[in-house]
Amino acid sequence: MNFQQLDQYLRAYDAIEKRQVVDHQNINDVQMQTRKDKIVMPDSPFFEQGDIFISKHHRFAPMPEHTHQFIELNYIYSGVSKQVINGEEYQFSAGQFCLFDQNTSHSIAEMGENDILLNVIFRSETIKTTFIKTLESNKSIVSDFLLSAALSSNTKDHFIRFDAEENEQLQHITKMMLTEFFDPKDYSSEMMKQYLALIFMELARVFHQNKAYQARIADNSALFPMLEYIERNYKTITLAKMAQEFGFNKNYLSNKLRKETGKTWTELVSKQKLHHATHLLAYTDNKLVDIAEEVGYASPSFFFKQFKRHYGMTPKQFRDER
Repeated sequence: MNFQQLDQYLRAYDAIEKRQVVDHQNINDVQMQTRKDKIVMPDSPFFEQGDIFISKHHRFAPMPEHTHQFIELNYIYSGVSKQVINGEEYQFSAGQFCLFDQNTSHSIAEMGENDILLNVIFRSETIKTTFIKTLESNKSIVSDFLLSAALSSNTKDHFIRFDAEENEQLQHITKMMLTEFFDPKDYSSEMMKQYLALIFMELARVFHQNKAYQARIADNSALFPMLEYIERNYKTITLAKMAQEFGFNKNYLSNKLRKETGKTWTELVSKQKLHHATHLLAYTDNKLVDIAEEVGYASPSFFFKQFKRHYGMTPKQFRDER
């Protein structure tokens, strides 16, 4: 299947669309559940063949408000998609992505002839470990903060919008993954996993560069230059130097960082060191003691202790699992 054949396949009416285009009434091809007056889409039908499942959203009828037991990545292949997410209206355009956490409530307005929405569905443990590891390999506490702000919640009702329509490489990679799913061949399952990893890396770039999103979740735009300063200078940084750099006293700076990130200055610096360490463990053969020194730990034993506390495994175990 080439991209032209993929386009023809996605635009063709499927069996449900042939019925929905007549009366514009939603038809569910999955047995839905009701919990506490909410419609819930279970994960059991989707993962019989693997950890990744892709489906085209059926056009010509509105999808009522519902939640998922899984994490879902929406990709707008063509046209637009109007959705109500947690009570607020949004419109997504061709080339954009939206990552929905479990139990996020959303409905989808009727989609027309040119509106093609793909649902990429993952087991929750797959998406979280893969996406988090991608961000860690990016060595970014900025990305880490953004991900935490977007998806860490006791109510688990969050989503992340990726304005990626200008990213031609991401569009190409996504279409490659779609062709492997809709026209499977030998090694398609492994190919999809590799394309998915690349998609996550590109989305992490988009995520990191989303200044509008950063401004929306932070009290003011000063936070992100501070986090980026830690990223650049974590090996030799001191609280006094950083406070002088931004024109604050040490106590004010420390309190501001803790208020906005939920972490102390020391924890942020330590986290950045560990981010860099995971990158070196994954992509180099450097000795563990050399990695400890490279990321700014004078004591290898303290590095091992901090790493295990943060990741629940030793640096060696982390390297062996990559």
